[in-house]
Amino acid sequence: MYRNLSVHGGCDSLIKMQTSDKKRMLITGISGLLGNNLACYFREHYDVLGLYNTHPVTIRNIATQQADILSLDSLENVIQNFQPDIIIHCASLTDIDYCEVNKSKTHFINVIGTKNIIDIVQGTKTKIIYISSDSVYEGTCGNYSEDDQVNPQNHYGLTKYEGELEALKKADSLILRTNIFGWNIQDKFSIAEWILHELTQKNEIKGFQDAYFSSIYTFDLAEVLHRAINRNLSGVYNCGSSDSTSKYEFALMIADLFQLDKNHVCPISIDEFPFRAKRGKNLSLNISKISKDIDFTLPLIGDTVKAFYSDCQNGIRNKLGSRKILHGSENRSLSYGKQFIDENDVQAVIDILNSPFLTQGPVVVEFENALCVKTDASYAVACNSGTSGLHIACMAAGVGPGDEVVTSPVTFVASANCAVYCGAKPVFADIDSQTYNMSPVELEKKITGKTRAVIPVHFAGQSCDMESIKNIVTQAEKKYGRKIFIIEDACHALGSEYKGTKVGSCRYADMAVTSFHPVKHITTGEGGAVFTADKMLDGKLRKLRSHGITSNPSEFLNYDIAFQSVGETNHSSVNPWYYEQVTLGYNYRITDIQCALGLSQLKKLEAFKKRRRELVNFYNKSFSGLENIKTPYEAGDCLSNFHLYVLLFEFEEIGMSRAALMKRLKEKNIQTQVHYIPVHLQSFYRKNFGTTWGHFPKAESYYTKCLSIPLHPSLSDDDAGRVVDEIIKLTGKNL
Repeated sequence: MYRNLSVHGGCDSLIKMQTSDKKRMLITGISGLLGNNLACYFREHYDVLGLYNTHPVTIRNIATQQADILSLDSLENVIQNFQPDIIIHCASLTDIDYCEVNKSKTHFINVIGTKNIIDIVQGTKTKIIYISSDSVYEGTCGNYSEDDQVNPQNHYGLTKYEGELEALKKADSLILRTNIFGWNIQDKFSIAEWILHELTQKNEIKGFQDAYFSSIYTFDLAEVLHRAINRNLSGVYNCGSSDSTSKYEFALMIADLFQLDKNHVCPISIDEFPFRAKRGKNLSLNISKISKDIDFTLPLIGDTVKAFYSDCQNGIRNKLGSRKILHGSENRSLSYGKQFIDENDVQAVIDILNSPFLTQGPVVVEFENALCVKTDASYAVACNSGTSGLHIACMAAGVGPGDEVVTSPVTFVASANCAVYCGAKPVFADIDSQTYNMSPVELEKKITGKTRAVIPVHFAGQSCDMESIKNIVTQAEKKYGRKIFIIEDACHALGSEYKGTKVGSCRYADMAVTSFHPVKHITTGEGGAVFTADKMLDGKLRKLRSHGITSNPSEFLNYDIAFQSVGETNHSSVNPWYYEQVTLGYNYRITDIQCALGLSQLKKLEAFKKRRRELVNFYNKSFSGLENIKTPYEAGDCLSNFHLYVLLFEFEEIGMSRAALMKRLKEKNIQTQVHYIPVHLQSFYRKNFGTTWGHFPKAESYYTKCLSIPLHPSLSDDDAGRVVDEIIKLTGKNL
């Protein structure tokens, strides 16, 4: 029975964290099974902050934050700011076979991560609760008590025990050795969920009739833990069900309660299964010590399974969070890109709505400063879209009638429209067939004495070859005797790097523009920013985004109405109401509401970046070697924060048109998109600038084959696997 899962006041609105009379609890591994479930239980009793690393989650009434437990500085900053009374350390690698193969990574996360937490809170009153495992025991005789010898049979169990030793260095720490099952917020299965899923699908499963455990339902464990906290227990305790069962019998219990066919559960010996890591056969726990010390009878394993069933019947899966739809996740619609918004983002916006400034306030400047830190830019000018950013960048560069602006044909139309807005002629340079970015060789052919600006587009997140572009432009400036501005269209590339420099730093450019549209790396709803290292350009950009108006007295020209004489000294003073329009600008301002969202999103950029990279690596591996599908190329001097994942298909060889493939994938609730129809093929450009098919053959060849598949941080591993499976299934007959 899901205990303490009701929303405050019985309503579904988000409640701001209360910090006046509740103690503070920090839970690591908030996106994991136990971390999430404990947070849902304890939110009635504590102000809870949950930490995740690469899988952001949204849980009603729970603040969540990205933090890497291996980054001591980052972790210390979080802990010092939150000042928790209790830390429940759940974060760890738990896949036993994975841990056996990836021993170094497992040691760092399970042991060093724990050490980092202990080092930070050493000498404070913070209570440490370390979640350990029954795998620390040998698993031969069962009914293990806390006094029995520890002898882990695999690397996972070893690192959990080593983590215990680190936790015990903090006085008054509490260690719980346990084995759990429950309802997961992510698209992963605990043992009970896996059994339920497989039997629901009428799949045969193997149940180990000689492997025993004392697994406990997560919310039953939470209740035990709550009592242990109230009794201020410390030291090492076993925590599980008060009896044990084989995993075969456990599966039969699940089948009985959910009225599924028990004949699909086949009894086998654990010795028959080809595990990579050795496992103990009998890891049943003696829980008499904790039962006595909290004066509470822990449930039988049958009762804890009934609680699991009862919570399911009462809708627990909709109460845990936003990451998971368990038995129907295969039907969830997957878009090619989408925003990820959590309660921290929502609260940031609410705070601004309750503040004196909704727009033109201090949060805009705060957001701009934070962007500078993230990109190593000297100046950042936030505006209401990436398109408006490109427009004012062209205006600041002096682009006007009679000028030419060179850009890529493979981009969104805004990259060329910004030149047309200024009365200039857009000129296209064909792409590099590997990177899909503007080819420096083709660029060199297109620069003339009329070229005023070059707009390289960092397509899909990969930086153009900016050093080559910079060298070409520099030579052209000498040849034609005029300044040629480089304006990076970095709307796809926030968080990307080129030759060790961050995109946006403007090392190779005069300005760079990014976007905060919902499908981009972070979002402000709509929004964008222009970066520059030039103070003069920064001043121009700020005026151009706000009607061409300045409040800087040194820029005033109307001295007669701007200034007044003050006092007997006849000194001049600016009239308090005065501002002056000194050029023609636009209302391209961004609001404090948007910037508050942007600031909150920016804190998650590294987590988003890490998750995108995981998905890209998975896609690359999954699609590599397939004859008629080409994966994206990444240049060696680039570290791309991929905005899009674009595959090239040989549709004729596959025997299916792109439209047919998109339609079939849409029927499977997988949304795809074409990025992009080359700009020179748009009717506006064909009509007004005479462009047509055949002008840019590499761009056109790319266009006939490209298809963007889902890529965004909220995409789960199972989602990505589903995308791969469906694409290969639909196109694989001739691969």
